[in-house]
Amino acid sequence: MSPDIKKIWVVASAEFGTAVRTRAFLVGMFFMPVIIGLSMGIQALAARRVDARPRTFAVVDRTGELLSSIETAVKTYNEQLAGPKGNLTRPPLRLEKVAPSLSAGAASLELSDRIRRGQLDAYAVIPAEAVKPPTADSVRPLALEYHSDNPNDDVVRNWLIGIVNAEVRKRRFRAAGLDPELADRLNQPLQLENLGLVERAATTAVLATSPGADHAPSGEPEIRAAEKVDPVRTIAVPMALMLTMFLLVMTTTPQLLNSAMEEKMSKISEVLLGSVPPFELMMGKLLGFAGIGVVLAVLYVGGGYGLAAYYGYADALSLGILASLGLFLVLAILLYGSLFMAIGAACADLKDAQSLMMPVMILVMLPSMAMVAVLKDPSSGLSVGVSLFPPASPFLMLMRMALRPSPPAWQVGLAIVGTMLTTILCVWAAAKVFRTGLLMQGKTPSYREIVRWVLAR
Repeated sequence: MSPDIKKIWVVASAEFGTAVRTRAFLVGMFFMPVIIGLSMGIQALAARRVDARPRTFAVVDRTGELLSSIETAVKTYNEQLAGPKGNLTRPPLRLEKVAPSLSAGAASLELSDRIRRGQLDAYAVIPAEAVKPPTADSVRPLALEYHSDNPNDDVVRNWLIGIVNAEVRKRRFRAAGLDPELADRLNQPLQLENLGLVERAATTAVLATSPGADHAPSGEPEIRAAEKVDPVRTIAVPMALMLTMFLLVMTTTPQLLNSAMEEKMSKISEVLLGSVPPFELMMGKLLGFAGIGVVLAVLYVGGGYGLAAYYGYADALSLGILASLGLFLVLAILLYGSLFMAIGAACADLKDAQSLMMPVMILVMLPSMAMVAVLKDPSSGLSVGVSLFPPASPFLMLMRMALRPSPPAWQVGLAIVGTMLTTILCVWAAAKVFRTGLLMQGKTPSYREIVRWVLAR
């Protein structure tokens, strides 16, 4: 017997209408972006906020040559702290000199105790051989020993290593009979400019193939200059799509577990099954929550698109990517929602449901585990494999479509077909579990019993 589309529609519209009319849905719909925005804003403010607390550090100079240069560098640093408005742009530094005559153990113990008492933030020990040019048979390079009780505070550490290395380099050049200024010019590295690919120019904006020419020489193709790589397009947009997809799926699908469990425990499901067959009831619920996910996607992605357009990144979200987001979102909600509903129908209480949902949660978390690998190399074997794995395809294939190089059309098509087939299989299996588990009371079934329900005719 074919499913009754009318009954599925009635259940779906009832679930959708009941959810979107609740105060909790409306509050959550508007407050979720606010919470995310506040979180990002607080992090941005924290990143720009200058910690003006002075950093007091000591230096044990075993070379006897570098301490005066460090003192001069500290003075210059502190003179340049004030910004255009007179506010501090960096924390001040305070240097304390330590007599190098103290033994290494005694000096380290005394300075460490002062850090514990809050009198110092850090201390550094410069080895005596630091200014001597290393020999060819040197086993390993010398190290500047930096000690602190707050290893995440890198203000002094990053500044000090740069100053000490610059002074050590100058003295080594002088000892070798080289002009330090000439050596610095010769050691000046090339700046890296991250660019895309050069393309054939259709009309204007050509890049000449010879200096001073306005067009390519006769017989040569006109080419368009490669554009600089924009981190917002190459990193922020793909990650935003992936996280939006994850947020929408996790906002909607776990509610299906609670819905099925509540109706089972309150005996409402027995009344519903008297009017609607189990498959139509489950499909109606799935489609209703898929509609909720689409509504949230339109609101969130629409807001994100408006923000991107305001900053000039509207073209970063093509119609193809937006359409793929909608398709993958519906498939992901149907796929994971059916699994959560089956668990909710099979379990007698929330504690048992939490143990049974662990495999599903692993599948949901898999894309986030592989996200960094896909972001770094979207065309690698690992990236292609995980993006074609149907439970992860809605997340990772969408992310790959926003990256460069883009996946070939056959991989996108294979991911869509694979996700569709997996969704149909999961919905079919979940329907059999839903039909049996919804009317069962008492003991929660094991995985083996659930598999037997699926395979039963």
